[in-house]
Amino acid sequence: MHILVLGAGALGSLLGARLSHGDDDVLLLSTDKEHIRAIQGEGLLVEELDGTVRRYRVAACDNPGAVRAQPDLVLVTVKTYSTEQAVSSVRDCCHASSSFLTLQNGVGNRERISGLVGEDRVMVGVTAQGATLVGPGRVRHGGNGPTFVGEFRGPPSSRARTAVDLFNRVGIEAHTSNQMERLIWEKLLVNVGINAITALTGILNGMIAELPPGRELSRSAVEEALLVAGARGIDVSEEIVDRVLNVARSTARNRSSMGQDVDRGKRTEIDAINGAIVQFGRKANIDTPVNQTLVHLIKILEARIIG
Repeated sequence: MHILVLGAGALGSLLGARLSHGDDDVLLLSTDKEHIRAIQGEGLLVEELDGTVRRYRVAACDNPGAVRAQPDLVLVTVKTYSTEQAVSSVRDCCHASSSFLTLQNGVGNRERISGLVGEDRVMVGVTAQGATLVGPGRVRHGGNGPTFVGEFRGPPSSRARTAVDLFNRVGIEAHTSNQMERLIWEKLLVNVGINAITALTGILNGMIAELPPGRELSRSAVEEALLVAGARGIDVSEEIVDRVLNVARSTARNRSSMGQDVDRGKRTEIDAINGAIVQFGRKANIDTPVNQTLVHLIKILEARIIG
């Protein structure tokens, strides 16, 4: 199978590295030229959870025109705001039955991809794998956790089972699910309770759970999001509030993706995470002052670091 990882940032690089040790052809695609050059020259270095460093020889390019083999599976791991541009750039490289699997943060990615390639070619997934891009050609595995793949609604398809088998064969715990919409929202609520807080304060995930103000702020943001989810008919358990803190603990040494964006002076995905809660809240007449404040603060920060 030919696999294209569309968006070789921290998560995409980690997944690509793991998949490269299987029997399939894997190609990383990223616009980060320095990162790609480092991978092409010295390989992709992964700092493992046990502190060891492992080198992966995996094909990588920074130009869609360099994609030679038509991918059977496209793993979409780009930032939410880059989804349409990225998918459009590789659409002509694919064949009619190429599947797209979004493992992105936030909500709305399935709709963005479906608008370009058709809903019947898009799968959705969530992953609890944590990764930090620590430098060109080098990522740190910051946390282990299950990955779920399926159709947005309905039972898992054969293509979802194939994707799950791919992950499991290379040591990434994965499962199919017929509850993907709920799982996407659960992942959204995890991001709501971690990403903006870490991005604004410069802390690693674990400190949210360690510090009382971090716990309270996270809890308040997630409780607002839980109300919004309920208003939209999404059955998310109230236990999600405590689960967010458990995720922060289990990925204690990881820097959230939004935190990494801020560190690198890049635009964040705030609109697809806390911003989505604010927008959905307005439609349901639910006040979301904590999430709105987090959005405002991130936007102010972006104005400073991006200009």
